[in-house]
Parts: sequence; C-alpha cells; structure tokens
Amino acid sequence: MILLIDIGNSRLKAGIAASEQITSVAPIAWRERAPAVWDELLGVMPTPSRVLVSNVAGAVIAASLTAHSVQRWQLTPQFVQVQTEFAGMRTRYVQPSQLGIDRWLAALAGFTMTGAAVGVIDAGTALTVDVVTTEGEHRGGLIAPGLGLMARSLTAGTAQLNIDSVSAVERFATNTQAAISLGCREAFAGLLTRVGERWRNEIGDTPTWFATGGESGLVCELSPYPVREVPDLVLRGLRIVAEHSQ
Repeated sequence: MILLIDIGNSRLKAGIAASEQITSVAPIAWRERAPAVWDELLGVMPTPSRVLVSNVAGAVIAASLTAHSVQRWQLTPQFVQVQTEFAGMRTRYVQPSQLGIDRWLAALAGFTMTGAAVGVIDAGTALTVDVVTTEGEHRGGLIAPGLGLMARSLTAGTAQLNIDSVSAVERFATNTQAAISLGCREAFAGLLTRVGERWRNEIGDTPTWFATGGESGLVCELSPYPVREVPDLVLRGLRIVAEHSQ
C-alpha cells in the first residue's frame, strides 16, 4: 500500500493506492492546522510501504511531514521532482525545475489516461493550464489568479469594496458585490475560451480537457468546451510515478 499526498498552497489531499484504485481522503485546509494536521491525517492511515508527495508549499511543511512520517512509520517520504522525460511525456519547459510538480503530475496523469492530446486545468488558489500533444509533448501552459484570489486582490487593493463569495450573476450587476463577482467570473470564462482558441490555432489536435482543484466544478460550469472533472488528478500522477519507480 502506497500513501500519496498532494500538498497545495492552501489544501492538501491524500490517497491510498492499492491495486488499480486510489482511495482518497477529503481535502484538508492545512495552513490553519499545521503541523497538527499530520497527526490528524497520518493517525487514520494504515502503515504504508512508501510515501510519495507532491509539494508546492515549501520546505517548512515538507520537513514537518518528514518528521511525522519517520516518527510514526520510520519512512522517509519521497518528494517527487519534475523530469524532462517520463512515461512517454516530455516537457518543453526551458527549466523543468521551475515547472510546478502538481502541474507536471496532473498533465502526466491526463496524458496517461487518454494516450492522446489533453489539456489540464487546475483551478485552486491559482489557475493553471497545461497542454500535452498526442505525441506526448508537454508544450507548457499558463498561470493566472484563481477566482477567489482574483476577487480578494481587487477588494484588498480598493477602498470600500468587499466580497464574501463569487456567485453567479445574470447579465449586468446592479450592486458592487455582484459586479465584482460577475467581473471575476467573466474574466475566468474568457481565459478558458482563449485557451481553447489558442489550442485550435496553434496545435490543431482535439484534446480531452480535464479539470481538477478546488474550483474545478466552476471550470466545468464556465468552460465553452466539454471538461471532465477529476478531483484526484495529481494523486493519479503520483501513482504513475510510483508504478515506474518500484
């Protein structure tokens, strides 16, 4: 049994890989609870044979996980790193070490699942898009503020504006909070539209689109093209790495 952990900027996900299945744990908001979050998470896990981790949140949380894993199981976690070429996918990133490991794993999982062209939209604190051709070439992607971050940055930098959530608004808003919500949603939808257009114009394949992350449901709602929601896409990428590094 292999324990898979995806540490994001604000939430973490974990899953147990046994045979062909991943049994996932509900996402945990870890920043307010670290380092006690590891007692909570690891305490309910059976003893794994390996621990594989995707971490974009820095060295402090990584050291905390390592200490808890070694203390509880005498296991040092494997923090997965981006590789230029792996399992049939090759990245064109100029400096692969600067590509987020979560982006790389999600793209790897999407490509492995289809064996064809894929676009992966990870909508969390940030919105990232990555594209992989039918030949397995990771062409790169883009990074933008996530919907919540977009709204919060506007209200933080502008006097007398405040917003608690970004909800659906029809046509034109008639109050300030609704106007912020509508503007952020339209910007989000416009970005998705432009990404699809760029794919058609520059690559030409018809991709399978995947969405993951805390706002993946919103991606499916606002996207002008069909999107498959896969909440555990990064964990699936970790499992692929585990299978190729036994």
